[in-house]
Amino acid sequence: MKNIQKPNIDVFKYAKRLLLESQVVAFPTETVYGLAANALDTKAVEKIFALKNRPPNNPLIVHLGEKKEINKYAIISNPIEKKIIEKLMPGPITILLRKRENIANVVSQNLYVWIRIPSNQVALNFLKYVNLAIAAPSANISTKPSPTSAQMVQQYFDNKIQLIIDGGDCSVGIESTVVKVDEISVCSPMWRDDCQLFYKIVIHRPGFVTKEDFEVLFSNNKNVSIEYSSELSNISPWNMYKHYSPSAKIKILQNLIEVWDFLDTRDKKIALILTKETIEKNKKTISWLAKNFEVLLRWSQTDLITCAQNLFKLYHQCDANWVDLILIEWLKEEWLWFSIMNRVKKSAEK
Repeated sequence: MKNIQKPNIDVFKYAKRLLLESQVVAFPTETVYGLAANALDTKAVEKIFALKNRPPNNPLIVHLGEKKEINKYAIISNPIEKKIIEKLMPGPITILLRKRENIANVVSQNLYVWIRIPSNQVALNFLKYVNLAIAAPSANISTKPSPTSAQMVQQYFDNKIQLIIDGGDCSVGIESTVVKVDEISVCSPMWRDDCQLFYKIVIHRPGFVTKEDFEVLFSNNKNVSIEYSSELSNISPWNMYKHYSPSAKIKILQNLIEVWDFLDTRDKKIALILTKETIEKNKKTISWLAKNFEVLLRWSQTDLITCAQNLFKLYHQCDANWVDLILIEWLKEEWLWFSIMNRVKKSAEK
């Protein structure tokens, strides 16, 4: 555990020295822990891909400590991008911008770069001190659940990285919302000079900042629409590959009755991840099921933040307990529930 260090000025000095030596370090954000390398150092960035066993066409998010740094690495092209940055950063959001020439193809193989400024104070202090553009995906092995504590990072990488900055448990617990702003010019068929610009905010990865949040933010602008991306491409991290999966198989339960279909699976260790409301409503049934299954209290339907914080923790708990099958309760898919169920569905993909 010697490579886990609490944040202080000496640890930040050590981190900067490692980064300038093309090494990789782990650091906390409000969403999940990140695996950090100097984004302008190709050798260092390649180490991230090797450590994570990450496909090379899966782009990395570049983390910065201040908004004024964005123009060094990316181009803000329109007022909608500008407003998202002004109103939502620092925070659990990542925006796609056209990249400048100093961002190498190893970070992103397309014309864009993902930019994020975390709101976690340890992350901001770290980023401002090292004064580098930091390429940082989640600090996990690809396809596995993202880590929300320094100890989870340690379980993945042991001593393969020399420093894990321990900022405690992440306050959000799921990865940042990832968005891109598309410009659409609509011209009059009669007058070519009579054109109007419309903007479409495309959510490539749902997260703590929701579609409904964007609808409120741009409620006074009729030229802005918001939608979820339905495309699979290498323009965005996350959306081409299976993610967030523990070793166990995952089945989503629409209702508790479906549990009975698994009663004959005696040779498997099964975990139930349920809401507090379901457990309280079905106390007798749950008491009986607990004799056969490991019943985990997941969250409350009225406490979305705890839902998000606990998902990957529970996946790690299932891995630690050698669970073979996880039966997880479905949540309604709106607001932050949509983002949580997005992670559950991605983890359940074959």
